[in-house]
Amino acid sequence: MALLTLLMEPTSLLAVAVLALSLLWWMSIRRPPGLPPGPGPALPLLGHLHLLDKDPRPKFREWRRQYGDVFSLYIGGRLVVVLNGYQTIKEALVKNGDVFSERPSIFVYDRLAKKKGAVWKEQRKVSMEILREMGLGKKVLAEKVQEEVTHYIKALHSYQGQQMDASQMTHVSVSNNICSIAFGQRFEYDDSFFNKLLSAIGEYLKTVGASMVVNFMPWLEYLPGDLFKLKRTLANVDFIENNLIHPVLKEHIDNHTEGNASDFVHAYIREIRKREESGQPTTVNTENLFKVIGDLFVGGSETTATAIRWALVFFLHNPDVQDRCYDEIQRVVGTERAPSMRDKPELTYVEATVMEVLRKANIAPLGVQHGLSRDVTFHGYNIPKDAIVLPILETALFDPEAWDEPSAFRPERFIGPEGKLKKPDELIPFGVGRRVCLGESLARVELFLYLATMIQHFRFLPPEDGQLPSLEGVLGLTYSAKPFTVRAVSRSQNVETI
Repeated sequence: MALLTLLMEPTSLLAVAVLALSLLWWMSIRRPPGLPPGPGPALPLLGHLHLLDKDPRPKFREWRRQYGDVFSLYIGGRLVVVLNGYQTIKEALVKNGDVFSERPSIFVYDRLAKKKGAVWKEQRKVSMEILREMGLGKKVLAEKVQEEVTHYIKALHSYQGQQMDASQMTHVSVSNNICSIAFGQRFEYDDSFFNKLLSAIGEYLKTVGASMVVNFMPWLEYLPGDLFKLKRTLANVDFIENNLIHPVLKEHIDNHTEGNASDFVHAYIREIRKREESGQPTTVNTENLFKVIGDLFVGGSETTATAIRWALVFFLHNPDVQDRCYDEIQRVVGTERAPSMRDKPELTYVEATVMEVLRKANIAPLGVQHGLSRDVTFHGYNIPKDAIVLPILETALFDPEAWDEPSAFRPERFIGPEGKLKKPDELIPFGVGRRVCLGESLARVELFLYLATMIQHFRFLPPEDGQLPSLEGVLGLTYSAKPFTVRAVSRSQNVETI
């Protein structure tokens, strides 16, 4: 009774409250034993977020030097384990791919996906089978890309060497490749409807990066305003779904016939009906088709278009690379026809340039977030199942032990002493392991055909004022070049008019 009376005293109640808050604080900042090392005490609610800038890479580099290739931090209340260096990333995602290949449950992704596409393994398997059926890795797909490159070159010629911002037309052109595969159609470059869709996709890719912080602190969604761009991100997704994906799927479902599929959507619908007839449990359904198409369209268009824009940036800063590519194209292909994939084995320097663009552009520097199938011990550390694993690809692409002068743009680094192409293991711009980018093969075909044909026709020069584009990019969902203008000057009237 005396203790109860004491606890009822105001000063005692305050002391108990302080003690309870102190205990909660200590529990929130305490790093459980066995975790990978990392920065000091985490703040309640924020974790270590207060230590990170909009671009977390400089801080990650600092922590790597301090803690090693595997370190951890808290963002909000979520544990994030960061993997650095090719060998560490490969050990996790390839050698231990059965554990490290899950897609983590994170707030923004779940909201965007509306819980569709959560079972990624079956989706990836059926998607890859369909893409192979559509010609992935075969001559037929390369020919489709070449047709679109023809339209792109015509569009560049229409500027007659005047300065331009090639971003939008590049995005439209590359998106047409995905449209052709997925939907069986393409759009004209001045199609206002399609340009609005691409603008929404572009804004989505910029705002979704800011929205990612809500993954770790979902309560931020309820703050007034739209500080973290979540509302804008969701609005862009709704616009894309309602104006592109919904109508396309409805048209394909209404007009689907059995037999050979003419595009990805028809092929997926065929797989849905096969599984419905068999009665087997499956995630291959209309809801997941909706999500798969969104992933294909957004991922398959933006990354390649971003790489082409970075290539132009590097060409403007390194005109000698353009000249060497052109000399090789002129020797191997000439000017009477466009380069094709059959020329690739002999266009060694051109292909080395494509590889160096992919390395130096560093389009996905933070890689793809991975989850765990179970608790695991890795590099002597205990990593719980609910952790988010972040493989930092740039630590492989810019490793000074693997690349001489990694900050320099040098395609010759991929050419051996006998003049043959070489591919270091550390060149992993599309990631590694079971969740490596689904569109890697298509992207490599696109980049080779676009860049080879562009260089065959044009010498790319800065605008009249000589202003070179920035080599510093903007980090969103991808790492993209800042806006710039360029002049595409026709090399010769002898080059066949396309």
